[in-house]
Amino acid sequence: MTAITEEARALPSSGSADTVAPEAFREAMTRFASSVTVVTAYDGAVPVGCTATAVFSLTDRPPALLVSLATGSTTLGNIRAAGRFAVNVLPWRLRGLAERFAVLPSAQRFEGVPHTARFGAPLLDGAVAAMACRVTQYVPLADHTLVIGEVVHAETDQDGQPLVHFARRQTRPEA
Repeated sequence: MTAITEEARALPSSGSADTVAPEAFREAMTRFASSVTVVTAYDGAVPVGCTATAVFSLTDRPPALLVSLATGSTTLGNIRAAGRFAVNVLPWRLRGLAERFAVLPSAQRFEGVPHTARFGAPLLDGAVAAMACRVTQYVPLADHTLVIGEVVHAETDQDGQPLVHFARRQTRPEA
């Protein structure tokens, strides 16, 4: 059993002499391999989304996951309005979508991108895994907001090869 102390619950500081330099932190984080996802929602009837790697499962009882998004992001605003979102794990073969959903203006990201509405959220066709979620909690933390959602629908492609971000590059797992 792990005890949680008041110190452990404290929010991270904005940077001080007792923390590592932001550059060193960013370099160390490049060694955390992570799936590349596109987090999606609806702005009314229009699909919106952004690329994200700060996504992880939280619990399986109930099935829930956590997404970290910049507090000022358009996608977060749309998730707040809709109360629903989806996480789509990109496959290697659709790696171009990672940059598209990170760089293009919001209104252009979904142009020509096949998707299907499921449980109030857009799921990308061809995703290795796609999960539609109902928001249960928002947790503001520094310049990001953690979005916790219960998974209400999940799809997987057993043959899909996931796109992985590692050491500042896109790669895929070796068999």
